[in-house]
Amino acid sequence: MNATAAMKPPVDKGHDDAPDLAWEAMRLSGLVSAATLRHPERLALLDQPGREDWSGRPRIAWTYSTADEIRRRLAAFFAGLGLAPGAVVGLCLPGGSEACLSLLAVEEAGLTPCLLPAGWSDDELAAGLEAANVQAVVTQGVIGEQRPAETFCRLASRYFGLRFLCAFGPLVPDGVIDLDRVILGSGDAPSSRPVPLADGRETGLVTFSRRAGAGHPVFRPFRSTVAAAVTVLVAAKIEAGERILSLLAPDDHRGITTGLIASFLSGAALEHHGLFDGRMLMDALAQPSHPMPTHLVAPGWMEPHIAKAGLPPSVRSVILVHDAPVRFRAKTPLARRVVDILSLDELALVARARRGDQFALTLADDPAGANAPTRHLMRVRTDADGAIQVAGLACDIRSFERGQSGPATPPGEWRSSGFKAEVFAGIVIGVG
Repeated sequence: MNATAAMKPPVDKGHDDAPDLAWEAMRLSGLVSAATLRHPERLALLDQPGREDWSGRPRIAWTYSTADEIRRRLAAFFAGLGLAPGAVVGLCLPGGSEACLSLLAVEEAGLTPCLLPAGWSDDELAAGLEAANVQAVVTQGVIGEQRPAETFCRLASRYFGLRFLCAFGPLVPDGVIDLDRVILGSGDAPSSRPVPLADGRETGLVTFSRRAGAGHPVFRPFRSTVAAAVTVLVAAKIEAGERILSLLAPDDHRGITTGLIASFLSGAALEHHGLFDGRMLMDALAQPSHPMPTHLVAPGWMEPHIAKAGLPPSVRSVILVHDAPVRFRAKTPLARRVVDILSLDELALVARARRGDQFALTLADDPAGANAPTRHLMRVRTDADGAIQVAGLACDIRSFERGQSGPATPPGEWRSSGFKAEVFAGIVIGVG
């Protein structure tokens, strides 16, 4: 079954911009539980080849069933910390199964995940912790030459709101909770029952504006993240039983939406590469252990390098994520189906399938065009000056201060992205 057709969202018949109750009630844990019940032995997560060298952690191929068991163990642990409902838990992890399972477990525990980029400096992390009112952190002992768990031990002495430090091994410092002991605990995993939400509170995700920096967190309801992932899947045509191989870090809207959320919605396995290694990437694309059609997700600037390296026949498409501001080439070298995604900071992802060798991101709000199937989730337009505006559930982000989200944008209201498009003959040649 076509994954995007299966996930076609319900729409209020009276107003095509208004989400109905199914969207309002959406939780990630429910989506994952449903996928596990339908296909327990299907591959869900694949760890990067060679990651033992930079993380000290083994590579595992996770079925939905095994991933669900570990998720439930972690969720029970987080729920038992005694944090208030909706308390913010920072996730500072590279791409891999740990990041995916931790995010799902934190959400199921009734807490709010906050994505902290592993590449941030100590000062940026400190600013992010304080701005988002982070009360617990999940990280790793080793990421290459870095020792993130030790970094957060130092930061905890400066930021007294940080109550719990948790890390996956090896080299978990004293005073930090070892999560490997949690997931290897004795007995059966707890039953999967998401912690109920307080009245009027939505489950969602906190990220940070890349333009404004670490001191500017934003909140996005998970229903908005799911809606954004649907718009990506419609353009990318990802199917169940295929693989998404992502080079994007799972530390912002673009990384989570094109990776974890797209994977669970479509039924495709997700393989995250936490530290880039060209040889390991080509080995992974050759996929001797798990042959399946693959969709490669990569930063837009990597396009000529990917084309030069060559891609095996198993790569069905290349999904290129372009961070605004950006300029595009008139001709492109990839001899594959290409989907271009324009990332407007944390506000929105605009996904379009490329036509021929041209960047085909049309920013017209065309009801009968290629973006028609997802028009009720997100609309995009430019004004006479080229300013890009967006509207719809897929771009519902809110301010976030001291652990509290701001008001939602009214359904259907156009929002300025802060970017302008340079368009020639209906084709975007640059965004600034």
